[in-house]
Amino acid sequence: MLQEAGQPGVAFRADIPPEPTPAELDATMIAQALTNIMKNAGEAIESLREKGEPEGYRPEIRVTFSVEEGNAVILIADNGIGLPQDRSRLFEPYVTTRDHGTGLGLPIVKKIIEEHGGRLDLRDAEPFAEGAHCGALAEITLPVSLVQAPAQGGAEPARSDTTSATAATGE
Repeated sequence: MLQEAGQPGVAFRADIPPEPTPAELDATMIAQALTNIMKNAGEAIESLREKGEPEGYRPEIRVTFSVEEGNAVILIADNGIGLPQDRSRLFEPYVTTRDHGTGLGLPIVKKIIEEHGGRLDLRDAEPFAEGAHCGALAEITLPVSLVQAPAQGGAEPARSDTTSATAATGE
């Protein structure tokens, strides 16, 4: 995964099927959105470290990809500091919980996802270990093209605007 090099000391777990999932999307924009979410996860881990890591803490980011009811579902969870209590303004421009943040990352990510007919939800992640605190979970849902295999002797359908959804995750 591309994000591992930029976040040394953080374990990455990915549950991503090896076969590509056809989806009509702008791979560059989706990659930007996913990179921003992964960067936020790393910054949440760094924020927890700055406050003092709990005993036995192992920083981790988990990424899963599945297709459910015609939608790609990408879950990015971390065991960092977690979401703030007041979440009502997380998607507003220039609102940030970080000392050096601009407050533009999540609004841009949300706009990219919505422009692709998708949805972005943020909530508490399940604890990664017994008794551990909750980090954050970003759930991205995007429509996918469930392309049928061509009939025997038929031509492969054109996919010039179709990009593998898994390619955008850096796999």
